[in-house]
Amino acid sequence: MAKRKKKGHVAIPFLVALLIGILVIGGIAMYLFRLIGLNDVNVVPMKESIVVPTESDNMTLLFVLDEESDPKPVTILVARVLPAEKKIVLLSFPSNTLCAVDGRTDTLAGYYTSGGINTLKNAIQTESGIVVDRYMILDSEAFQKICNIYTGVYYTVPSGTKGFSDSAEPQYLGPGQMEKLVTYPFFTRGETERSAVVADIICEMINQTDHDRIVSSMDNNFKILVNMADTDITSIDYSNERTALKYLYTYGKRIASFRIATGTSGEEDEDVFLLKSDFYQTVEDVFGTPGATAAPPAEGETDGENGEE
Repeated sequence: MAKRKKKGHVAIPFLVALLIGILVIGGIAMYLFRLIGLNDVNVVPMKESIVVPTESDNMTLLFVLDEESDPKPVTILVARVLPAEKKIVLLSFPSNTLCAVDGRTDTLAGYYTSGGINTLKNAIQTESGIVVDRYMILDSEAFQKICNIYTGVYYTVPSGTKGFSDSAEPQYLGPGQMEKLVTYPFFTRGETERSAVVADIICEMINQTDHDRIVSSMDNNFKILVNMADTDITSIDYSNERTALKYLYTYGKRIASFRIATGTSGEEDEDVFLLKSDFYQTVEDVFGTPGATAAPPAEGETDGENGEE
């Protein structure tokens, strides 16, 4: 009887040969990958831990727009910078705000004109209770430089303002137009209205800008501005607060808001503005500084309503 062939054993040598071939080809491929760098592992370094600001980084800055060659009214704006809370709160004082300091009564503009920035700081603190940490005096060129840094603003100009389109829609204002608006002396409600417009338009300018661009150019812009303006802000001040400011702009959204200087026009002289006796209490939650106290109410004055934006 003839023997039958054992067909099942033919597959074993074939599988062994196939396995050896895969190992050889795979080894060659791995060698080539290593040779040309395709198998390199790029280790991405971890980002540095985020340094979160604290209350010690809070600051109150006083900005004065003073166009000496122009009879336009001086513009006075205080900015409370709160990096940990990711916000900036603006408040513009009417330049005709009446203050009583050391037996002398004058307007904020009067104190500034006669005694300079330190006299103005003292008048603001005495009358409003707000303590100023640093100041910056801007001329026309420096103010327009700041507007250029933020690239202007889309803003609804109050109806009837001469020199602007009379439209209910926001219109783009470049640096020159912004300066013209914030120094406009003929608003219907005078300095009270102008001061509100100043705080509002600067607030909108800050919120409408590209914050990443502000952060990337912050170091260079600081150097430019301190050389253009009269200021007591030093490079050491900036170095100490640089990280906090970059945190503010990096993680904040609509970071700017504003408050209104609440008060009334003088009874005998309507060309002056009187802060309400409770003004400091209306802004203490933002502008409050350890050791600061509000000016005492004048005799006969009563507390009024607070006003916020």
